[in-house]
Amino acid sequence: MFESKTINNDKPGLGHFVAGPFLFSLLLGGHPITIDGLFDDWEDVAIAYTDAEGDAVTADFAEIKITYDMEFLFIYFNFYEGEFLMQDWNEFHLYIDADNDPSTGHDFHGIGAELDWVFGERWGYQYVNGQQVELWQNDLTLRIGPTITSTEFEIAISRESDPLTMNSSQVLTEGKIILSEGQDNSDFIPDESGGVYFSIGEDAVPYPQPIPLERLHDDDIRIVSYNTWNDGMINEERQLHFKRILQALDPDVIALQEHWDWNEIDDIIQSWFPEDEWHASWTYRDLVVLSRFPILEDANMISSERTMAALLNTENELGTNLLLFNSHLSCCSSNEDRQQQVDEFSSIWRDWVTEGAGPFDLEYGTPFVHVGDFNYVGYRQQVETIRTGDIEDENEYGEDYLPDWDSTAIVDLFSRHSHKRMGYTWRSDGSSFNPGKLDYIFYSDATMDTGNHYTLNTLAMDTESLNGYGLQWNDTQEASDHLPRVFDISLDDAVGINETQLFPEQVKLFSNYPNPFNPNTHITFYLPHSVFVTVSVVNVMGNTVKNLLHESKPKGNWSVTWDGRNDYGEFVSAGIYFCLLRVNGVKKTKKMVLLK
Repeated sequence: MFESKTINNDKPGLGHFVAGPFLFSLLLGGHPITIDGLFDDWEDVAIAYTDAEGDAVTADFAEIKITYDMEFLFIYFNFYEGEFLMQDWNEFHLYIDADNDPSTGHDFHGIGAELDWVFGERWGYQYVNGQQVELWQNDLTLRIGPTITSTEFEIAISRESDPLTMNSSQVLTEGKIILSEGQDNSDFIPDESGGVYFSIGEDAVPYPQPIPLERLHDDDIRIVSYNTWNDGMINEERQLHFKRILQALDPDVIALQEHWDWNEIDDIIQSWFPEDEWHASWTYRDLVVLSRFPILEDANMISSERTMAALLNTENELGTNLLLFNSHLSCCSSNEDRQQQVDEFSSIWRDWVTEGAGPFDLEYGTPFVHVGDFNYVGYRQQVETIRTGDIEDENEYGEDYLPDWDSTAIVDLFSRHSHKRMGYTWRSDGSSFNPGKLDYIFYSDATMDTGNHYTLNTLAMDTESLNGYGLQWNDTQEASDHLPRVFDISLDDAVGINETQLFPEQVKLFSNYPNPFNPNTHITFYLPHSVFVTVSVVNVMGNTVKNLLHESKPKGNWSVTWDGRNDYGEFVSAGIYFCLLRVNGVKKTKKMVLLK
């Protein structure tokens, strides 16, 4: 988490043409945008302005889109190249002329801006009646996605905020927007003076359809991940809020972060759910797992003690045990520490799967879920290391390893608030940082599928829903600065645990990863039983370039690495090659592209 506590005030397209020095947008209606760091809901929003490529000092703006719903003004923009962090490491300015009048507000690049927001500084100014008033993110109800580095971003600003209503003296109906890199001779959107014009119609953008809190199927297994903010579940002033929340969510498994207590939690959770027997893992640093299912094993996973593992006895429900990882990675600006922690975890998971070198015995193909407060507020690479096994420091932690049992990436699950089109999981209105997605759920889609999933934010729920679930409006607000994430493992016959998907009946050669590559690529294959296997690399003429494997292997997924060298240890030239797998007279090939 960042810091501080929270106070609530949470409460379709545009085309364009150029006329003289101004750029205008044509009103086509609002759009139901979800601020979550995904952008497929922007596809129906017309581009309001396309900037020239190559006219930047550092950040080269590309496109901007503008739309709205009943609560927010939405802005999307992207860059031609490079990744940026919106809450730090930049001097980007957003200027909004909220009354489309150049004679009011701050005179800048042909508009009169009522708002100047500086993203990297996390503050801005409102210009009204000749005065300059300093603003923080909560003054705008500012929402930004994603919270990590990206080439594209989406932003929401409350239509009821003071800069857009000019201190409640107007209703926002039209205005102009400018984006600036903030340096001398830097890039602008638009390049022309006068800003990008937008207008807001009288159409009613529908409110989101609420997500029911219940499971889709009664026997689905529910996991709740929750940072309880400094032992919140044993805090007398906050405990009742947690009780109502967890009883409404009715979890089977609870993964807690920021929970250092090991003495009281068993009795507390048992008293809240007296009809079932609950089990608790050992508390590792500030991590604990609570479960209706017996906990067969638990262990620390990495040297910082910021990730733990628990093996749950779900044989009766899943036909196999369930492995749960629970993480609380280093906070805030500690990017190097977070990358080290995910690198180390990925290397340990790789060795556990390929060599059995884990903290306890694990059956091949065990379904797994990785949850927690990952504090991803910096480089996207940290997310990708967990999701794809792309290790940054290979000198220290070895080669990359695709983490799922079928040699693919695992799923980074994006969940919406149950009653609001938002995706953030942490919020502190008294902080300079705006709300963001810090809490993640990753899972093996080779072995399971999702049922219901969402993030609970009681501040966004209507009175009828709150009463129906036995909740109070401020429960999530008062319990913690994080929101609980809910994930159901579906036990529906049509989805759920899928052994036929994981264990094919035939020999299978998977596509190498990465591809194209330079210099290393990983070749993975599946054997349905113990057998003698040969793996080699051949060129387009069919000549053997490198023999990689020639031995007997037991049933399972196996991986070998080609480093771009031939059998003589010489680097081969760039071009097309083929991986050749031979098993009992069966041959399978996959094309590989080696880059210079």
